[in-house]
Amino acid sequence: MKKLSLLTCFLLLFTIISACSSGNSTKDSGTSAKADQKPVYGGTLTIADLNDAKGLDPHKETSAQSFHYIENMYDTLFRYKDGKYGIIEKDLVNDYTISKDGKTYTLHLHDNVKFHNGDPLTSSDVKYSIERIIKMGVRAQQFDAVKSIDTPDKTTVVITLKQAVAPFLTFLANPMNAIVNKTIVEKNGGKLDQADAGSGPFTLVSWKKDQEMVLKKNKSYFKKGLPYLDKVVFKAIPDSTARSTAIRNKELNIDLQLTAKDKMLLDHASGVTVKSVTGTYWEYIGLNVTKGPLKKKEVRDAIAWAVDRNALNKQVKFGQATPLTGGPIPPGHAYDAKLDTFSKRDTAKAKQLLADAGYPDGFSITLKVGQNQDQVDAAQVIKDQLKAVGIKVNIEQQEDSVFFNALGKKQFEMTIVGWVGFVDPDEFFYNIFHTGGAYNQQGYTNKEVDKLLEEGRVTMDEAKRKQIYDHAQKLIVEDAPMVFLYANKQSTAMTDTVHGFDVNPTVTTKSLESTWLSK
Repeated sequence: MKKLSLLTCFLLLFTIISACSSGNSTKDSGTSAKADQKPVYGGTLTIADLNDAKGLDPHKETSAQSFHYIENMYDTLFRYKDGKYGIIEKDLVNDYTISKDGKTYTLHLHDNVKFHNGDPLTSSDVKYSIERIIKMGVRAQQFDAVKSIDTPDKTTVVITLKQAVAPFLTFLANPMNAIVNKTIVEKNGGKLDQADAGSGPFTLVSWKKDQEMVLKKNKSYFKKGLPYLDKVVFKAIPDSTARSTAIRNKELNIDLQLTAKDKMLLDHASGVTVKSVTGTYWEYIGLNVTKGPLKKKEVRDAIAWAVDRNALNKQVKFGQATPLTGGPIPPGHAYDAKLDTFSKRDTAKAKQLLADAGYPDGFSITLKVGQNQDQVDAAQVIKDQLKAVGIKVNIEQQEDSVFFNALGKKQFEMTIVGWVGFVDPDEFFYNIFHTGGAYNQQGYTNKEVDKLLEEGRVTMDEAKRKQIYDHAQKLIVEDAPMVFLYANKQSTAMTDTVHGFDVNPTVTTKSLESTWLSK
Protein backbone atom coordinates (compact mmCIF):
# COMPACT_ATOMS: atom_id res chain seq x y z
CA MET A 1 0.00 0.00 0.00
CA LYS A 2 1.28 3.49 -0.81
CA LYS A 3 1.65 5.73 2.20
CA LEU A 4 -0.43 8.90 2.48
CA SER A 5 2.61 10.88 3.58
CA LEU A 6 4.21 10.15 0.21
CA LEU A 7 1.10 10.86 -1.79
CA THR A 8 0.49 14.17 -0.14
CA CYS A 9 3.86 15.49 -1.23
CA PHE A 10 1.97 16.42 -4.40
CA LEU A 11 -0.03 18.89 -2.39
CA LEU A 12 2.89 21.08 -1.29
CA LEU A 13 0.98 22.74 1.50
CA PHE A 14 1.69 25.26 4.22
CA THR A 15 4.81 24.59 6.20
CA ILE A 16 3.44 22.22 8.81
CA ILE A 17 5.24 23.93 11.68
CA SER A 18 3.73 27.33 10.98
CA ALA A 19 0.31 25.91 10.13
CA CYS A 20 -0.06 23.67 13.12
CA SER A 21 1.84 25.22 15.99
CA SER A 22 1.18 28.94 15.74
CA GLY A 23 -1.08 29.23 18.76
CA ASN A 24 -1.01 32.74 20.15
CA SER A 25 -2.63 32.26 23.55
CA THR A 26 -0.44 32.64 26.59
CA LYS A 27 -2.57 30.02 28.33
CA ASP A 28 -2.66 26.29 27.80
CA SER A 29 -4.09 25.44 24.39
CA GLY A 30 -7.24 23.92 25.88
CA THR A 31 -7.41 21.31 23.16
CA SER A 32 -5.99 18.47 25.19
CA ALA A 33 -6.46 17.30 28.75
CA LYS A 34 -3.82 17.00 31.45
CA ALA A 35 -1.81 13.80 31.28
CA ASP A 36 -3.74 12.16 34.12
CA GLN A 37 -7.16 12.97 32.64
CA LYS A 38 -9.08 10.53 30.48
CA PRO A 39 -11.88 11.48 28.08
CA VAL A 40 -15.27 11.78 29.72
CA TYR A 41 -18.42 10.57 28.02
CA GLY A 42 -21.58 12.64 27.91
CA GLY A 43 -22.58 16.28 27.85
CA THR A 44 -23.86 18.79 25.33
CA LEU A 45 -21.38 21.02 23.53
CA THR A 46 -22.63 24.32 22.11
CA ILE A 47 -20.68 25.88 19.25
CA ALA A 48 -21.34 29.19 17.52
CA ASP A 49 -20.73 29.87 13.85
CA LEU A 50 -20.95 33.11 11.88
CA ASN A 51 -24.14 32.18 10.05
CA ASP A 52 -26.52 29.33 9.50
CA ALA A 53 -26.29 26.63 6.86
CA LYS A 54 -28.18 27.08 3.60
CA GLY A 55 -29.00 23.38 3.34
CA LEU A 56 -27.81 19.92 4.35
CA ASP A 57 -27.19 18.24 1.02
CA PRO A 58 -23.44 17.49 0.91
CA HIS A 59 -23.43 17.22 -2.87
CA LYS A 60 -25.23 20.51 -3.41
CA GLU A 61 -24.08 23.03 -0.82
CA THR A 62 -21.07 25.35 -1.04
CA SER A 63 -21.29 27.47 2.13
CA ALA A 64 -18.79 26.96 4.94
CA GLN A 65 -21.60 26.83 7.47
CA SER A 66 -23.30 23.96 5.63
CA PHE A 67 -19.95 22.20 5.53
CA HIS A 68 -19.63 22.38 9.35
CA TYR A 69 -23.00 20.73 9.88
CA ILE A 70 -22.63 18.17 7.13
CA GLU A 71 -19.18 16.88 8.06
CA ASN A 72 -20.50 15.82 11.47
CA MET A 73 -23.43 13.93 9.96
CA TYR A 74 -21.57 12.20 7.15
CA ASP A 75 -18.38 10.25 6.48
CA THR A 76 -16.01 10.49 3.53
CA LEU A 77 -13.62 7.93 2.07
CA PHE A 78 -10.64 9.95 3.32
CA ARG A 79 -10.44 12.97 5.65
CA TYR A 80 -8.20 15.85 6.65
CA LYS A 81 -6.00 14.73 9.53
CA ASP A 82 -6.58 16.52 12.84
CA GLY A 83 -3.69 18.80 13.73
CA LYS A 84 -1.87 18.28 10.42
CA TYR A 85 -2.96 20.70 7.72
CA GLY A 86 -2.60 19.13 4.29
CA ILE A 87 -2.21 15.55 5.45
CA ILE A 88 -4.91 13.19 4.23
CA GLU A 89 -5.80 10.05 6.17
CA LYS A 90 -8.22 7.15 5.76
CA ASP A 91 -11.78 7.43 7.01
CA LEU A 92 -14.32 4.99 5.56
CA VAL A 93 -11.41 3.39 3.74
CA ASN A 94 -9.62 0.73 5.78
CA ASP A 95 -6.90 0.01 3.20
CA TYR A 96 -6.14 1.01 -0.39
CA THR A 97 -3.69 0.79 -3.27
CA ILE A 98 -2.95 3.05 -6.22
CA SER A 99 -1.57 1.73 -9.48
CA LYS A 100 1.89 2.84 -10.63
CA ASP A 101 0.41 4.97 -13.40
CA GLY A 102 -1.83 6.74 -10.87
CA LYS A 103 -5.02 5.83 -12.73
CA THR A 104 -6.51 3.02 -10.63
CA TYR A 105 -7.56 3.39 -7.00
CA THR A 106 -8.60 0.20 -5.22
CA LEU A 107 -10.35 1.06 -1.97
CA HIS A 108 -11.24 -1.43 0.76
CA LEU A 109 -13.95 -0.15 3.12
CA HIS A 110 -14.46 -0.91 6.79
CA ASP A 111 -17.02 -3.69 6.92
CA ASN A 112 -18.93 -2.52 10.01
CA VAL A 113 -20.24 0.86 8.87
CA LYS A 114 -23.95 1.60 9.13
CA PHE A 115 -26.01 4.55 8.04
CA HIS A 116 -28.06 6.31 10.68
CA ASN A 117 -31.19 4.39 9.69
CA GLY A 118 -29.38 1.06 10.24
CA ASP A 119 -28.64 0.23 6.60
CA PRO A 120 -25.10 -1.10 5.97
CA LEU A 121 -22.78 1.21 4.03
CA THR A 122 -21.33 -0.73 1.09
CA SER A 123 -19.35 -0.21 -2.08
CA SER A 124 -22.57 0.36 -4.01
CA ASP A 125 -23.24 3.43 -1.82
CA VAL A 126 -19.80 4.78 -2.72
CA LYS A 127 -20.48 4.31 -6.42
CA TYR A 128 -23.93 5.89 -6.10
CA SER A 129 -22.54 8.87 -4.15
CA ILE A 130 -19.76 9.69 -6.62
CA GLU A 131 -22.20 9.41 -9.51
CA ARG A 132 -24.61 11.69 -7.64
CA ILE A 133 -21.82 14.24 -7.05
CA ILE A 134 -21.17 14.27 -10.78
CA LYS A 135 -24.89 14.59 -11.53
CA MET A 136 -25.41 17.45 -9.06
CA GLY A 137 -22.66 19.45 -10.76
CA VAL A 138 -21.29 21.50 -7.85
CA ARG A 139 -18.08 19.50 -7.50
CA ALA A 140 -18.48 17.43 -10.67
CA GLN A 141 -15.25 18.84 -12.11
CA GLN A 142 -13.27 17.11 -9.38
CA PHE A 143 -14.39 13.83 -10.93
CA ASP A 144 -14.00 14.73 -14.61
CA ALA A 145 -11.29 12.11 -15.00
CA VAL A 146 -13.37 9.21 -13.65
CA LYS A 147 -13.66 6.55 -16.33
CA SER A 148 -15.42 3.85 -14.33
CA ILE A 149 -16.39 2.79 -10.81
CA ASP A 150 -16.56 -0.93 -10.14
CA THR A 151 -17.77 -2.76 -7.04
CA PRO A 152 -16.41 -6.35 -7.13
CA ASP A 153 -17.73 -6.99 -3.63
CA LYS A 154 -19.54 -5.17 -0.82
CA THR A 155 -16.43 -3.59 0.66
CA THR A 156 -14.27 -3.03 -2.43
CA VAL A 157 -14.42 -0.05 -4.78
CA VAL A 158 -12.22 0.28 -7.86
CA ILE A 159 -12.08 3.76 -9.37
CA THR A 160 -10.40 3.97 -12.76
CA LEU A 161 -9.35 7.37 -14.09
CA LYS A 162 -8.79 8.43 -17.69
CA GLN A 163 -5.62 10.13 -16.56
CA ALA A 164 -3.74 10.62 -13.31
CA VAL A 165 -5.16 13.40 -11.08
CA ALA A 166 -2.68 14.90 -8.63
CA PRO A 167 -5.19 16.04 -5.97
CA PHE A 168 -7.59 13.07 -6.25
CA LEU A 169 -7.17 11.96 -2.61
CA THR A 170 -7.78 15.54 -1.51
CA PHE A 171 -11.00 15.55 -3.52
CA LEU A 172 -12.10 12.31 -1.85
CA ALA A 173 -11.37 13.90 1.55
CA ASN A 174 -13.52 16.98 0.89
CA PRO A 175 -16.21 16.87 3.61
CA MET A 176 -18.85 17.65 1.01
CA ASN A 177 -17.92 14.65 -1.14
CA ALA A 178 -19.67 12.50 1.44
CA ILE A 179 -21.09 9.02 1.07
CA VAL A 180 -24.90 9.10 1.22
CA ASN A 181 -27.63 6.52 1.71
CA LYS A 182 -29.47 5.98 -1.59
CA THR A 183 -32.58 4.79 0.24
CA ILE A 184 -32.89 8.04 2.19
CA VAL A 185 -32.16 10.15 -0.90
CA GLU A 186 -34.94 8.45 -2.84
CA LYS A 187 -37.31 8.60 0.15
CA ASN A 188 -36.86 12.39 0.12
CA GLY A 189 -37.48 12.76 -3.59
CA GLY A 190 -33.80 13.10 -4.41
CA LYS A 191 -33.35 16.04 -2.04
CA LEU A 192 -31.31 16.21 1.17
CA ASP A 193 -31.82 19.89 1.94
CA GLN A 194 -33.16 19.10 5.41
CA ALA A 195 -32.61 15.36 5.67
CA ASP A 196 -29.96 13.05 7.12
CA ALA A 197 -28.60 10.30 4.88
CA GLY A 198 -25.29 9.96 6.67
CA SER A 199 -23.23 7.51 8.69
CA GLY A 200 -21.20 10.09 10.63
CA PRO A 201 -20.54 10.51 14.35
CA PHE A 202 -23.71 12.53 14.94
CA THR A 203 -27.29 12.26 13.70
CA LEU A 204 -29.78 15.03 12.99
CA VAL A 205 -32.30 15.83 15.74
CA SER A 206 -33.62 19.21 14.60
CA TRP A 207 -32.76 22.28 12.60
CA LYS A 208 -34.42 25.63 13.23
CA LYS A 209 -33.32 27.81 10.35
CA ASP A 210 -31.22 30.81 11.39
CA GLN A 211 -31.33 29.65 15.02
CA GLU A 212 -29.81 26.30 15.83
CA MET A 213 -28.95 22.82 14.66
CA VAL A 214 -29.12 19.95 17.17
CA LEU A 215 -27.17 16.73 16.59
CA LYS A 216 -27.05 13.68 18.83
CA LYS A 217 -24.51 10.91 19.29
CA ASN A 218 -24.54 8.09 16.74
CA LYS A 219 -24.43 5.08 19.06
CA SER A 220 -23.63 2.78 16.12
CA TYR A 221 -20.65 4.78 14.84
CA PHE A 222 -18.05 2.51 13.29
CA LYS A 223 -15.15 4.06 15.20
CA LYS A 224 -15.10 2.25 18.50
CA GLY A 225 -15.55 4.49 21.53
CA LEU A 226 -16.49 7.61 19.56
CA PRO A 227 -18.01 10.10 19.84
CA TYR A 228 -17.74 11.15 23.48
CA LEU A 229 -20.40 13.89 23.42
CA ASP A 230 -24.12 13.13 23.74
CA LYS A 231 -25.16 16.20 21.76
CA VAL A 232 -23.75 19.05 19.70
CA VAL A 233 -25.72 22.27 19.28
CA PHE A 234 -24.69 24.68 16.52
CA LYS A 235 -25.84 28.26 17.06
CA ALA A 236 -26.04 30.76 14.20
CA ILE A 237 -24.90 34.11 15.68
CA PRO A 238 -23.84 36.63 13.01
CA ASP A 239 -23.00 39.35 15.55
CA SER A 240 -19.43 38.85 16.77
CA THR A 241 -19.99 40.82 19.98
CA ALA A 242 -22.94 38.58 20.86
CA ARG A 243 -20.76 35.51 20.30
CA SER A 244 -17.89 36.78 22.44
CA THR A 245 -20.29 37.80 25.21
CA ALA A 246 -21.94 34.38 25.13
CA ILE A 247 -18.66 32.50 25.50
CA ARG A 248 -17.50 34.75 28.35
CA ASN A 249 -20.81 33.96 30.06
CA LYS A 250 -20.24 30.24 29.36
CA GLU A 251 -23.42 30.07 27.23
CA LEU A 252 -21.17 28.66 24.51
CA ASN A 253 -18.36 26.14 24.64
CA ILE A 254 -16.77 27.14 21.31
CA ASP A 255 -16.79 30.35 19.29
CA LEU A 256 -15.54 28.91 16.02
CA GLN A 257 -14.37 31.96 14.09
CA LEU A 258 -13.25 35.06 15.96
CA THR A 259 -12.84 38.48 14.42
CA ALA A 260 -9.47 40.12 15.02
CA LYS A 261 -11.11 42.49 17.51
CA ASP A 262 -12.79 39.74 19.50
CA LYS A 263 -9.63 37.65 19.54
CA MET A 264 -7.88 40.46 21.38
CA LEU A 265 -10.80 40.84 23.78
CA LEU A 266 -10.96 37.13 24.58
CA ASP A 267 -7.23 36.46 24.79
CA HIS A 268 -7.28 37.08 28.53
CA ALA A 269 -10.89 36.24 29.40
CA SER A 270 -11.28 34.08 32.49
CA GLY A 271 -12.02 30.44 31.80
CA VAL A 272 -11.61 30.89 28.05
CA THR A 273 -8.72 29.83 25.81
CA VAL A 274 -8.03 31.32 22.38
CA LYS A 275 -6.00 29.38 19.86
CA SER A 276 -4.86 30.71 16.49
CA VAL A 277 -3.30 28.96 13.51
CA THR A 278 -2.32 30.09 10.04
CA GLY A 279 -5.65 30.08 8.23
CA THR A 280 -6.99 29.35 4.77
CA TYR A 281 -9.70 32.01 4.87
CA TRP A 282 -8.93 34.56 2.16
CA GLU A 283 -11.08 37.57 1.25
CA TYR A 284 -11.35 39.55 -1.95
CA ILE A 285 -13.28 42.07 -4.00
CA GLY A 286 -15.13 40.12 -6.65
CA LEU A 287 -15.61 41.91 -9.98
CA ASN A 288 -18.30 40.84 -12.42
CA VAL A 289 -16.35 40.93 -15.69
CA THR A 290 -19.39 40.28 -17.88
CA LYS A 291 -20.94 43.74 -17.92
CA GLY A 292 -20.42 47.48 -17.51
CA PRO A 293 -17.06 49.15 -16.91
CA LEU A 294 -15.69 45.99 -15.29
CA LYS A 295 -15.62 44.24 -18.67
CA LYS A 296 -12.45 46.23 -19.33
CA LYS A 297 -9.23 44.87 -17.88
CA GLU A 298 -7.86 48.40 -17.40
CA VAL A 299 -10.76 49.27 -15.10
CA ARG A 300 -10.27 46.16 -13.00
CA ASP A 301 -6.54 46.86 -12.78
CA ALA A 302 -7.30 50.43 -11.72
CA ILE A 303 -9.39 49.16 -8.81
CA ALA A 304 -6.60 46.78 -7.83
CA TRP A 305 -4.08 49.65 -7.76
CA ALA A 306 -6.46 52.01 -5.93
CA VAL A 307 -7.02 49.66 -2.98
CA ASP A 308 -4.62 50.07 -0.06
CA ARG A 309 -4.44 46.55 1.39
CA ASN A 310 -2.17 47.51 4.28
CA ALA A 311 -4.49 50.29 5.42
CA LEU A 312 -7.47 47.98 5.05
CA ASN A 313 -5.73 45.35 7.16
CA LYS A 314 -5.02 47.87 9.91
CA GLN A 315 -8.49 49.42 9.91
CA VAL A 316 -10.58 46.26 9.58
CA LYS A 317 -8.38 43.42 10.82
CA PHE A 318 -6.36 45.35 13.43
CA GLY A 319 -3.22 44.40 11.51
CA GLN A 320 -3.70 40.69 12.21
CA ALA A 321 -4.38 39.48 8.66
CA THR A 322 -1.79 38.95 5.92
CA PRO A 323 -2.26 41.28 2.90
CA LEU A 324 -2.46 39.43 -0.40
CA THR A 325 -0.41 41.47 -2.85
CA GLY A 326 -0.52 38.79 -5.54
CA GLY A 327 -2.86 35.81 -5.84
CA PRO A 328 -5.09 34.06 -3.31
CA ILE A 329 -2.54 31.56 -1.97
CA PRO A 330 -1.05 33.12 1.17
CA PRO A 331 2.64 33.34 2.08
CA GLY A 332 3.93 30.15 3.66
CA HIS A 333 2.07 27.88 1.27
CA ALA A 334 4.47 26.13 -1.11
CA TYR A 335 2.37 27.27 -4.09
CA ASP A 336 2.57 30.96 -3.22
CA ALA A 337 3.79 32.56 -6.45
CA LYS A 338 5.40 35.44 -4.50
CA LEU A 339 4.19 37.97 -7.07
CA ASP A 340 3.91 40.98 -4.74
CA THR A 341 2.27 42.88 -7.61
CA PHE A 342 0.22 45.29 -5.51
CA SER A 343 2.52 45.80 -2.54
CA LYS A 344 1.95 49.55 -2.64
CA ARG A 345 -1.10 51.60 -3.57
CA ASP A 346 -0.72 53.74 -6.72
CA THR A 347 -3.62 56.14 -7.28
CA ALA A 348 -1.86 57.95 -10.13
CA LYS A 349 -1.57 54.68 -12.05
CA ALA A 350 -5.19 53.86 -11.25
CA LYS A 351 -6.39 57.21 -12.65
CA GLN A 352 -4.34 56.75 -15.81
CA LEU A 353 -5.78 53.26 -16.35
CA LEU A 354 -9.32 54.62 -15.95
CA ALA A 355 -8.58 57.36 -18.49
CA ASP A 356 -7.14 54.81 -20.91
CA ALA A 357 -10.32 52.74 -20.52
CA GLY A 358 -12.50 55.73 -21.38
CA TYR A 359 -13.49 56.71 -17.82
CA PRO A 360 -11.37 59.82 -17.06
CA ASP A 361 -14.06 61.07 -14.67
CA GLY A 362 -14.68 57.69 -13.11
CA PHE A 363 -18.10 56.02 -12.82
CA SER A 364 -20.64 54.79 -10.26
CA ILE A 365 -20.92 51.16 -9.16
CA THR A 366 -22.74 49.08 -6.56
CA LEU A 367 -20.81 47.01 -4.04
CA LYS A 368 -22.81 44.19 -2.44
CA VAL A 369 -21.99 42.69 0.94
CA GLY A 370 -23.66 40.19 3.24
CA GLN A 371 -23.87 40.18 7.03
CA ASN A 372 -20.21 39.53 7.79
CA GLN A 373 -19.27 42.61 9.84
CA ASP A 374 -15.63 42.64 8.76
CA GLN A 375 -16.76 42.72 5.13
CA VAL A 376 -19.30 45.44 5.86
CA ASP A 377 -16.54 47.51 7.49
CA ALA A 378 -14.17 46.76 4.61
CA ALA A 379 -16.79 47.96 2.13
CA GLN A 380 -16.83 51.41 3.74
CA VAL A 381 -13.03 51.68 3.69
CA ILE A 382 -12.90 50.56 0.05
CA LYS A 383 -15.62 53.05 -0.84
CA ASP A 384 -13.43 55.84 0.52
CA GLN A 385 -10.30 54.52 -1.20
CA LEU A 386 -11.97 54.25 -4.62
CA LYS A 387 -13.50 57.70 -4.27
CA ALA A 388 -9.96 59.07 -4.48
CA VAL A 389 -9.68 57.86 -8.11
CA GLY A 390 -13.19 58.92 -9.17
CA ILE A 391 -15.09 55.67 -8.64
CA LYS A 392 -18.32 56.32 -6.72
CA VAL A 393 -19.33 53.23 -4.72
CA ASN A 394 -22.85 52.57 -3.48
CA ILE A 395 -22.89 49.93 -0.75
CA GLU A 396 -25.80 47.50 -0.69
CA GLN A 397 -25.99 45.16 2.29
CA GLN A 398 -28.18 42.06 2.01
CA GLU A 399 -29.28 39.13 4.16
CA ASP A 400 -26.83 36.29 3.63
CA SER A 401 -29.35 34.01 1.94
CA VAL A 402 -30.20 36.74 -0.59
CA PHE A 403 -26.56 37.79 -0.94
CA PHE A 404 -25.14 34.35 -1.73
CA ASN A 405 -28.02 33.55 -4.06
CA ALA A 406 -27.21 36.73 -6.01
CA LEU A 407 -23.52 35.80 -6.21
CA GLY A 408 -24.34 32.40 -7.63
CA LYS A 409 -26.49 34.01 -10.31
CA LYS A 410 -23.87 36.72 -11.06
CA GLN A 411 -26.37 39.38 -9.98
CA PHE A 412 -23.78 41.86 -8.73
CA GLU A 413 -21.20 44.34 -10.00
CA MET A 414 -18.75 44.31 -7.11
CA THR A 415 -18.76 42.29 -3.92
CA ILE A 416 -16.62 41.52 -0.90
CA VAL A 417 -16.58 37.90 0.19
CA GLY A 418 -14.15 35.07 0.91
CA TRP A 419 -13.32 31.40 0.58
CA VAL A 420 -12.04 29.01 3.23
CA GLY A 421 -10.88 25.42 3.60
CA PHE A 422 -8.79 24.87 0.50
CA VAL A 423 -5.82 22.51 0.62
CA ASP A 424 -4.50 21.74 -2.86
CA PRO A 425 -3.75 24.57 -5.36
CA ASP A 426 -6.33 23.05 -7.69
CA GLU A 427 -8.97 23.97 -5.10
CA PHE A 428 -7.80 27.59 -5.04
CA PHE A 429 -8.07 27.96 -8.80
CA TYR A 430 -9.88 25.43 -10.96
CA ASN A 431 -13.53 25.90 -9.98
CA ILE A 432 -13.08 29.64 -9.38
CA PHE A 433 -11.09 30.79 -12.42
CA HIS A 434 -11.60 28.12 -15.09
CA THR A 435 -14.16 29.06 -17.72
CA GLY A 436 -17.51 27.71 -16.56
CA GLY A 437 -16.10 26.70 -13.19
CA ALA A 438 -18.69 25.86 -10.53
CA TYR A 439 -17.64 28.82 -8.35
CA ASN A 440 -16.65 31.20 -11.14
CA GLN A 441 -19.05 33.91 -9.98
CA GLN A 442 -17.06 36.64 -11.72
CA GLY A 443 -17.74 35.18 -15.19
CA TYR A 444 -13.99 35.17 -15.84
CA THR A 445 -12.56 33.42 -18.87
CA ASN A 446 -9.03 33.12 -20.23
CA LYS A 447 -8.14 30.23 -22.55
CA GLU A 448 -4.49 30.24 -21.50
CA VAL A 449 -5.46 30.07 -17.82
CA ASP A 450 -7.90 27.25 -18.61
CA LYS A 451 -5.13 25.24 -20.25
CA LEU A 452 -2.75 25.80 -17.33
CA LEU A 453 -5.34 24.78 -14.74
CA GLU A 454 -6.13 21.66 -16.72
CA GLU A 455 -2.41 20.80 -16.84
CA GLY A 456 -1.94 21.51 -13.15
CA ARG A 457 -4.68 19.06 -12.26
CA VAL A 458 -2.97 16.13 -14.01
CA THR A 459 0.72 16.95 -13.50
CA MET A 460 2.28 14.74 -10.83
CA ASP A 461 5.83 16.16 -10.98
CA GLU A 462 6.21 18.60 -8.10
CA ALA A 463 8.50 21.13 -9.77
CA LYS A 464 6.54 21.22 -13.03
CA ARG A 465 3.28 21.64 -11.17
CA LYS A 466 4.67 24.60 -9.26
CA GLN A 467 5.73 26.29 -12.51
CA ILE A 468 2.26 25.78 -13.97
CA TYR A 469 0.47 27.37 -11.03
CA ASP A 470 2.98 30.24 -10.79
CA HIS A 471 2.22 31.10 -14.43
CA ALA A 472 -1.55 30.78 -13.94
CA GLN A 473 -1.48 33.05 -10.89
CA LYS A 474 0.48 35.71 -12.77
CA LEU A 475 -2.11 35.77 -15.57
CA ILE A 476 -5.04 35.85 -13.14
CA VAL A 477 -3.54 38.71 -11.13
CA GLU A 478 -2.92 40.69 -14.33
CA ASP A 479 -6.52 40.11 -15.52
CA ALA A 480 -7.86 41.11 -12.08
CA PRO A 481 -11.25 39.36 -11.98
CA MET A 482 -10.70 39.68 -8.24
CA VAL A 483 -8.84 42.14 -6.09
CA PHE A 484 -7.21 39.92 -3.48
CA LEU A 485 -7.24 41.55 -0.04
CA TYR A 486 -5.88 39.39 2.78
CA ALA A 487 -5.63 35.96 4.36
CA ASN A 488 -6.90 35.63 7.92
CA LYS A 489 -5.67 33.69 10.88
CA GLN A 490 -8.05 31.00 12.06
CA SER A 491 -8.79 31.89 15.69
CA THR A 492 -11.16 29.93 17.91
CA ALA A 493 -12.22 30.54 21.52
CA MET A 494 -13.07 27.62 23.80
CA THR A 495 -14.07 27.33 27.41
CA ASP A 496 -11.46 25.50 29.46
CA THR A 497 -13.78 22.51 29.78
CA VAL A 498 -13.30 21.66 26.07
CA HIS A 499 -10.70 19.03 25.19
CA GLY A 500 -9.66 17.39 21.93
CA PHE A 501 -11.02 20.03 19.53
CA ASP A 502 -8.68 20.71 16.60
CA VAL A 503 -8.36 24.36 15.60
CA ASN A 504 -7.69 23.71 11.94
CA PRO A 505 -6.65 26.07 9.10
CA THR A 506 -9.52 24.68 6.99
CA VAL A 507 -12.00 25.45 9.82
CA THR A 508 -13.17 21.85 9.75
CA THR A 509 -15.13 20.76 12.85
CA LYS A 510 -14.79 17.04 12.17
CA SER A 511 -12.73 16.71 15.37
CA LEU A 512 -15.98 17.07 17.33
CA GLU A 513 -16.15 13.29 17.05
CA SER A 514 -13.22 13.08 19.49
CA THR A 515 -13.96 16.22 21.53
CA TRP A 516 -15.06 15.88 25.15
CA LEU A 517 -16.08 18.06 28.06
CA SER A 518 -14.54 17.90 31.51
CA LYS A 519 -16.84 18.32 34.48
